Amino acid sequence: MVHPQAEKIADLRQAVEQRLGRSVNTPTEFKRLCEDIKRLTDVVISQSTLMRIWGYVNSSAKPSDTILNALAVYAGYTDFMSFATHDDQEASSDVLGSRISVRDDLSVRDRVQLAWQPGRICLVRYLGDEQFVVEQSQATRLQPGDTFSCALIIEGEPLYLDQLVHSGNAPKAYVCGKRGGIHFKIMNN
Repeated sequence: MVHPQAEKIADLRQAVEQRLGRSVNTPTEFKRLCEDIKRLTDVVISQSTLMRIWGYVNSSAKPSDTILNALAVYAGYTDFMSFATHDDQEASSDVLGSRISVRDDLSVRDRVQLAWQPGRICLVRYLGDEQFVVEQSQATRLQPGDTFSCALIIEGEPLYLDQLVHSGNAPKAYVCGKRGGIHFKIMNN
């Protein structure tokens, strides 16, 4: 039996892939999507469930409302109903609110966790005057002690670093999250 909202679910798959920054069609990509959904929404969706929703494996089971809501939240909506009814005003306000204007929104010593695909995580501390220092890093070229300047951080967009000083080398520009953008979280000190 075809799910009555099959067309909206197909649109939701496309919105999720757009948020992820890539199409999802291999077991490895489904696993990455599971991890990214968990990181951003705190909802655990199994790899096999996503594979069924994407049609990677045959199944007649329809996705639960909980799963559809989690995917819609990941795509930037409040829930599946708001996605299905194309509540564009709600989705747009989420995008506009998901940014850090460094001079206005951060105080000296604030820490920001940056994450981007595939599996890159970096914890930076704000030094003031749009300057940051890397405190921790995982699976990225940025290393503790590196410094850079940045004025604006936008959720889901690439992050452009200026005057990156890496391993004592001359300053250069660097881009994080070219595919799929970056995700950020302001950490409590």
